[in-house]
Amino acid sequence: MRSGSPSPFPFARYRAGQREVIDAARAAFDEGRKVVVVEAPTGAGKSAIAVTLARQAASAYLLTAQKVLQHQYQRDFDDLALMKGRANYPCEVAPTHAAAAPCLAGRTFPECDACQYFRAKDRALAAPRALMNYAYFLHELNYAGGFRPRELLVLDEAHNAETLLMGFVQVSVGDGQLERAGVDLRLPGYPDPEALFDFADDVRPRLAARARELDAVLGVGALPPDVELEQLRVRQWLDGQAARLRWLVDTRDDGVEWVVEHRRDERGPLATFKPVSVAPFARELLFDHADHALLLSATVLDPETFLRGLGVEPEEAAVLQVASTFPPERRPLIARPVARLTRHHLDKDLPKLTAEITDLFVDHETEKGVVHAHSYKIASAILQALPPDLRRRVVTHFDAAGREAALEAHLTRPEPTVLLSPSMTEGLDLAGDLARWQVICKLPFPYLGDPQVAARRAQDPGWYEWRTCLTIVQAYGRAVRSEDDHAVTYLLDADAPAFLKRQRHRLPPWFLEAVRWP
Repeated sequence: MRSGSPSPFPFARYRAGQREVIDAARAAFDEGRKVVVVEAPTGAGKSAIAVTLARQAASAYLLTAQKVLQHQYQRDFDDLALMKGRANYPCEVAPTHAAAAPCLAGRTFPECDACQYFRAKDRALAAPRALMNYAYFLHELNYAGGFRPRELLVLDEAHNAETLLMGFVQVSVGDGQLERAGVDLRLPGYPDPEALFDFADDVRPRLAARARELDAVLGVGALPPDVELEQLRVRQWLDGQAARLRWLVDTRDDGVEWVVEHRRDERGPLATFKPVSVAPFARELLFDHADHALLLSATVLDPETFLRGLGVEPEEAAVLQVASTFPPERRPLIARPVARLTRHHLDKDLPKLTAEITDLFVDHETEKGVVHAHSYKIASAILQALPPDLRRRVVTHFDAAGREAALEAHLTRPEPTVLLSPSMTEGLDLAGDLARWQVICKLPFPYLGDPQVAARRAQDPGWYEWRTCLTIVQAYGRAVRSEDDHAVTYLLDADAPAFLKRQRHRLPPWFLEAVRWP
């Protein structure tokens, strides 16, 4: 890799280990390694490492999983060209956004010259370093065109890359969707997997035929604006489904294992097809778009399992690890085996869990905290068991739609609120007084009711335990965000001490040194 900036490191001073990791990563690339993995805990300065190596490359893509991280990168490093998805930019000629604009049907107007989406895309195409989220990158580089391969691909929060690839590759087809799109075909009336796979093969040409029909109608430009916008959305859906169904049919013929889940939503039967592993897709969809890839995460944990999940051979990769500089006495994790919360014991032991959490509310009566409930059922039981004076402190949500409002309330309210959620183990920066205590209620095993999870566990048992460890370490890292910060975390699952001891080989030393065993 050659230097693309006279001052590639963005700050005046290096943190402990940063210079050494940057030098080691550059040396590994120069020696011919395709992938460098950097495992570094919170506070190690992963973003500065990423930006330095991106500046030393002739060209680079930097990917994040969340909008908030994109904005942090842009705020701290103004040489990155931020590129968002089409839906984040308004259309200049219709009351919609660029993801449903008339230009998608080939109709343009003089006002399109001022299109914010295409102006941002032009900047990102021309800039040596472009910042995107995973979803936009996967769509643009594999389907839309325009962007070309670069020297370096940086994956921030890389432990999420496998899940995000799964979300891109999987495909759902339902009766309600087909009816809305004007496709006269319906799912089989019985959920036999082979019948559903046959249906996927049969519906693909029907989607393509319907797309051609819409092209002819949209090309005339005679529809009312609101009808035209709706048909544009349908046209996009048809394209996306046809492409993903092609992946399904072609790769299944080549021996890639897929599973299908049959269920009902509010519009009728729905089938969701997922590969058991995204490893067969990762190279073409992700890594082939750059000469080298830099993967950064606080939770690699088990490099062999991590790399196998992304289809990377061990000899292709170098793994670099950074130790935590946070004093363990300022971030204790207290393993307190209060309740067994497996399916067979949950109802019986929930009162033990809620009683312990009630006591913790009292012990931390003047401090903000967060309770990682693992499920809405557990969250509801905790909320109902708290006495009214403690319940008033709780900020929670009852579905995914309420998540952001609950978080905002916790961040802004001055009183010692407690954030109660089954889905905030990642992406939160609860520094300082925003969280002086945390509870991890249950070992967060992936849900085996998902056929893909069950098949993946059967195929690779180590993956299932790795994902559980990953979620624990991520949840633990929400509260203590710097060397002078402090918070205590309680792990209340009765099975946790034995699990942590079995997983010592996966869990990082800086995590284990903070555990206070019962």
